[in-house]
Amino acid sequence: MTMSPNAEAYYAAHTQHLRERGAANAARIWPGQALQYTTLDGAQFLPFPSRLSVASVRPAVRSARKKHTVHEYDIAARDGSPLRIVYLRYAPGTWSNVDEVVDVYEVPVEALTAL
Repeated sequence: MTMSPNAEAYYAAHTQHLRERGAANAARIWPGQALQYTTLDGAQFLPFPSRLSVASVRPAVRSARKKHTVHEYDIAARDGSPLRIVYLRYAPGTWSNVDEVVDVYEVPVEALTAL
């Protein structure tokens, strides 16, 4: 059964709100750690978001630059603190049985400078 455009817009906004709230809670619970959001063919890979050490993000991104698309953005986080967003899109064929894999990392800049 298909949804009306209004219903689709409502659920998209609701999902976005839940993602933002989940990320804000995760950042509060695990300060100084990176958050990783992984999507496989547009679907969320659970746990969403997952947490990992900032020290493990740097080598993962460095090795991904060789074959995959990597973009980095510096923004202000929800609480105003500096945050680096790393968008990593894997090249087709990297993963089996999946057409598109995207990792997005939220890394506190203070944690990066502490390394």
